[in-house]
Amino acid sequence: MSERNSAKAEHAHHRKHSSSNKVLRTVTFVLTPFLMLLFVLGVFLLVLLKPYNDAKPYIKLVFSNEVTRTNGDSQVNLYRPDDLELNVKEIEIEKDEVKESHTIVYPYYGDLYATLNIENAGMKDLPVYCGCADDLLEKGVGWFNGSNYIGKVGNVVLAAHNHTYFYLLPQVKEGDIVTLETSYVKMTYIVKEKVIYHKSDLTYVMPMDGTDRLTMFTCWNNGMLGMSDERLGVICDLVSREWKEVEVPKE
Repeated sequence: MSERNSAKAEHAHHRKHSSSNKVLRTVTFVLTPFLMLLFVLGVFLLVLLKPYNDAKPYIKLVFSNEVTRTNGDSQVNLYRPDDLELNVKEIEIEKDEVKESHTIVYPYYGDLYATLNIENAGMKDLPVYCGCADDLLEKGVGWFNGSNYIGKVGNVVLAAHNHTYFYLLPQVKEGDIVTLETSYVKMTYIVKEKVIYHKSDLTYVMPMDGTDRLTMFTCWNNGMLGMSDERLGVICDLVSREWKEVEVPKE
């Protein structure tokens, strides 16, 4: 009797063990393809990550360029009160060893300062703001406020992103005509040269009293878009200044 009970118990244990193995095989059979699919998808996403990062500026250009240009004409300045008076001053400019008196309107940081045109490169009516803060470069070109004021003798420096307003800057060629127009003066330049330099080299953006020059720069990635430690600089010589009549407020 004891042997019969022992045999039954062993048979039940064997059936239970076989049932467990069957469940394990079923789970493994079902989960293995799913896990393999997740692994393949993970590898695929990792492979796509670098091309996506490279293409991200182009994607931004396609989907936000129209909005950026529409908002770029906004004259709302978040950096100063609306009731602040214009900073209008008389300055002296020496031309052919003769001093001339002209009126200049000094911008406040964040003001819509000028309009840039390089028609041969397809760059038309680009808004230029006073300053190079991120929000200003989203709206247009930035005037580097460590450089000379537009109209004064010296080096006027402009900057913009290579995936927005300076997207076509690499298309500029030597001899192209560049105009930079404010409310008080229209400056005309001719492109002299294009240079590639490291961002730590401040030679091209420093003020240069006594030499009339326009310098425009953007990030340079060997023709690709996006941020870089290299800069593409376009150096221009002055052709002419055309001063405008500006009413000087009485003190």
